[in-house]
Amino acid sequence: MNATTQRWCIWAGPALMVFFGFGFWVIAGMVPPPTPNQSAAEIARFYADNQTRIRVGLVISMLTAGLAFFFPVVITLQMYRIEGRWSPMALVQLTSGVTVTLLFVFPMLAMATATYRPDRDPVDTQLISDFGWLALVGFGAPAIVQTIAIAIAVFRDRRESPVFPRWVGYFNIWCALLFMPGLLVICFTKGPFAYDGVLAFWIPLTVFAGWYFVMTYVLLRAVKQQEQEDADDQCEASGNG
Repeated sequence: MNATTQRWCIWAGPALMVFFGFGFWVIAGMVPPPTPNQSAAEIARFYADNQTRIRVGLVISMLTAGLAFFFPVVITLQMYRIEGRWSPMALVQLTSGVTVTLLFVFPMLAMATATYRPDRDPVDTQLISDFGWLALVGFGAPAIVQTIAIAIAVFRDRRESPVFPRWVGYFNIWCALLFMPGLLVICFTKGPFAYDGVLAFWIPLTVFAGWYFVMTYVLLRAVKQQEQEDADDQCEASGNG
């Protein structure tokens, strides 16, 4: 194993949250989102008045979104230790985890498009903006599948020293459940299920960021455990030799 490389990939997760948040939240000012029940003129004015900062922030965010590719790879390698190479749940986790990157990039391209021609019809800008936010908040299926796949693998681990503590499985199920309200954003323009609402946006956002930091902790622990197991195997092999 290459523990150093795995650790670099793990730390890409928290780095993603920090730099993406800096670009999207601090620079672009996209958090909190524009209220979906605003008029087309108000939405268009938001993008026109903040054109430069939104563009700069989205460039930073889209660049750092690439960090999302690293994190699920390490999860996959550690899940292989539970069920072996080509484990179905590990591959489901990898596929869905990589797809999560699309949750970042494509909605931001739509928001960038909203700033591209500030002189266009406000109704068109509102349409593009709605598409971006509905995609960002409502396209939660990959993250839901990813966390469920991790939970299943954790509950199947029968090793004497499990790769992940059992609570990690329950934590991932809890995350999957809290991501689900975001799927309802297509039905509401105001209230807790709108794309700026507490149940559809703020809670999933907090859980999503928290998931990266919790999984960083357990992955670093798992890599350290794997290092120790490999060292013990080498010592045992040397002794037998």
